Amino acid sequence: MRKINDRYNLRISFQSTFRKGSSIIMLVVLFLGLVVTSRADEQVNSLQQKSKPLFSQVEALASDEGLAGSFTGVHGNVLIVAGGSAFPVGKPWEGGSKELSDLVMVFQHDANGNPQLAGSSQLPLPLAEGASVSLPEGLLCIGGQSTTGLSKQVFLLSWINNQLEVIDFPDLPVAVKSAAAAVIGNHVYLVGGESEQGAADQFLRLDVSNLSAGWQLLNAVPVPVSGAMAVAQMDGEEVSLHVFGGRAKSPDSESSQFYTHVFRFRPSKGVWEQKKEMRLGDGQPKPLAVGMAASVGASHVVLIGGDSGETFQKVEKAINKMQAGDDTAQAERDSLWVNHPGFNKTIMVYNTVTDTWFDAGTWKGNPVAVASAVWWDGALVVPGGEIKPATRTPLLQEFQITVKPVFGWLNYLVLGVYFIGMLLLGFYFMERESSTDDFFKAGGRIPWWAAGISIFATTLSAITFIAIPAKSYAVDWRMFMFNMAIIAIAPIVIRYFLPFFRRFNFDTAYQYLEARFNRAVRWLASALFVFFMVSRIAIVLFLPSLALNAVTGFDIYLAIIVMGVVTIIYCTSGGIEAVVWGDVIQGFILVGGAFIALAFMLAGVEGGLGGFLEITTEQNKFHTFDFRFDFSQPVFWVVLLGGLANTLISYTSDQSVVQRYMTTKDEKATGQSIWLNGFLSIPVSIIFFLLGTGLYAYYTSNPERMAVVNPNIDSVFPQFIVAQMPAGVAGLLIAAIFAAAMSTLSSNINSVSAVITSDFYKVLAKAGTHRRTMAVARWSGIIVGVLGILMALMLATWNIASLWDQFNAFLGLLTGGLGALFVMGIFFSRISGNAALAGVVGGLIVLMLVKNHTDLSFLLFGFVGMAASVLLALLFSLIMPNRKVVTGYTWKSRQRVR
Repeated sequence: MRKINDRYNLRISFQSTFRKGSSIIMLVVLFLGLVVTSRADEQVNSLQQKSKPLFSQVEALASDEGLAGSFTGVHGNVLIVAGGSAFPVGKPWEGGSKELSDLVMVFQHDANGNPQLAGSSQLPLPLAEGASVSLPEGLLCIGGQSTTGLSKQVFLLSWINNQLEVIDFPDLPVAVKSAAAAVIGNHVYLVGGESEQGAADQFLRLDVSNLSAGWQLLNAVPVPVSGAMAVAQMDGEEVSLHVFGGRAKSPDSESSQFYTHVFRFRPSKGVWEQKKEMRLGDGQPKPLAVGMAASVGASHVVLIGGDSGETFQKVEKAINKMQAGDDTAQAERDSLWVNHPGFNKTIMVYNTVTDTWFDAGTWKGNPVAVASAVWWDGALVVPGGEIKPATRTPLLQEFQITVKPVFGWLNYLVLGVYFIGMLLLGFYFMERESSTDDFFKAGGRIPWWAAGISIFATTLSAITFIAIPAKSYAVDWRMFMFNMAIIAIAPIVIRYFLPFFRRFNFDTAYQYLEARFNRAVRWLASALFVFFMVSRIAIVLFLPSLALNAVTGFDIYLAIIVMGVVTIIYCTSGGIEAVVWGDVIQGFILVGGAFIALAFMLAGVEGGLGGFLEITTEQNKFHTFDFRFDFSQPVFWVVLLGGLANTLISYTSDQSVVQRYMTTKDEKATGQSIWLNGFLSIPVSIIFFLLGTGLYAYYTSNPERMAVVNPNIDSVFPQFIVAQMPAGVAGLLIAAIFAAAMSTLSSNINSVSAVITSDFYKVLAKAGTHRRTMAVARWSGIIVGVLGILMALMLATWNIASLWDQFNAFLGLLTGGLGALFVMGIFFSRISGNAALAGVVGGLIVLMLVKNHTDLSFLLFGFVGMAASVLLALLFSLIMPNRKVVTGYTWKSRQRVR
């Protein structure tokens, strides 16, 4: 007895010490974070520009200066520059004239990164000032000025095996030059241009996967425009066409009008929207035409060079005087050309989500117009172009916008303390896991409130922590009701599902399926769950690591390995008890970190809370209820049905959640934990959606502080943390992201271990010893964790636009049938095991057909999969009726038994 008491006292002493030590560490971390209030350098984006010789190495070029108005694009790893114009004999004021080129030049980088001529060829005819876009198949050249007039020809230039191939495409309906073009998916869009009648308002689309359909005429551009800049870029909801500036001359005007307009065309809506006009950093409107524009990162467009039109308009007026017989006008025109001040030096950046502008720097040297900017081997390049009227440049300009993430030693210290704390937690609970009942159910020792917080932390993964703010930043609050579905589902789970999990004392949720149907159904469900969880572990490891890599500089592979290994150690050593108490700690870190971040955001908005409300209300960022009947969009009905279905699936068929039901002392305590989780979801969801709205207001007030090279919108919250939060506090918030990932990972690993041990090993090895069963439990968790890490490392080369979208699509595809099995078993006694299996397979086929052949929102995949599986199973039950006695295992029979 004395030994037992000594062991008990030692455990209590260690527990007290551990708690005190943890509290002290957390206080020290918070103190360090709060006293260090220096912000990161507000100059987040760094612009570098290099000038490299290009045309000087081309002997066949008629002009020593270079070319302007060339078709420019990239095919494979080569840069193609085709056609263009120059003044090889002399300038117009010297009696020279513009000559067009038919030369095609192909460049590749040498070992030092300099462009070298790889080959040359000829166009079908001399052309300049056409539109061009890069396709996977090559450079598509559209229209332009030829020696005989405007061209309507369209052709593809492909560089294959060091040979140029020219492929004819459908002609334009109207010949134009100076049009703007961009690509979205398989569609090439052409905007405006100058026709024989002047600036055009035409808007055309070509489906490159169906060339026989030719160019389709779409809704006209709001204003006739020539020399505009068109870019395809994500706007938060979809990839849209953005058209900037341009010029046009009306018949009754002396000179051309240069536009400050910005228009957006969303393919899903098919209409034009006018956005905020182009502005410089000082707020002054900036008209611009014949400049260069390119998409940068996930939601920015950079505009460089171009003509603001001041001198151009004066030249036009002088020409008008010449035509009217003014003898002094020619000298005036020539003087304007010779003394031209040059083109736009300001490099402007536009955020397609916040609809804001900022200046990223100035052009070094002579800025150009009448050229194209394309991405080539990680740099934005502009070959040639016009630096003054009738004057070309032989140089290639190379631009790079970089962000050097500085995380700092204090932030790394905070992360180190967090990881060490998680490892100690696992080792502490290791001595208490003496049986599989302890390892998987904690012997019923978990308080209901801790179980509720654990369920909450498990469902709130790092994907949610990063992606919900990103979603409300990019769009609005329409997805909010998706998170509120738990309030409607909680009473259903407690009344209809929980009794079967608690009163029959099943080891796993899928043991019920054998009792209700047969072993084949149990094993199918268990196998689906294991496959789903391994995939989920990989996604939960990979996606946050991808976002963190973009903003902190963490090596993505190292982040995956560290998160995975630490989680495997503490959850396989300490079992479900370590998982639950780890979730409690991580839950507090998550919510506390969210509050701290929100406070810093509001403090950084111009006008504080009032400015925040003004910005977000003006842009309708709190829009929640959309009652349209468009099931391809996140309207109210889609969000509601999808949220109810996905929540029901998670809380009835996901072992990582159901397992928490077994850790409390009784059914009442479990019900309390489910309600606590539901009620926690309301304020916490509000906080996370507010974070995204706060990010929108902050970056609307401070557009220059956002890293323009972020590879996806989901990086917006981590980037704010690293760039704008004080050292120490930033480390705590990044630790919160790791905590969110690890709380989900630990639950996933432990639940898969439970399924492998209970649903497979115990069934197949009935004579297995207690020691061997515990070994299987731990080793299965380790193996599953390692498999998840390996799969995450494989995913590290993929680029996914939205974490939450992809995760919910994945969830709906894989789990709809799993949730359907429990609905069938509990509510439909007529469905047999074979009918259930056939229903699940049929439901998966239906869901894949819906996914591939309809535009139904991914949010409904879970609902469609579950509903289709149940309905098909009911049909199959007509020919495969249930002959098994299921007394007590369906809701009706349970009611009769009671």
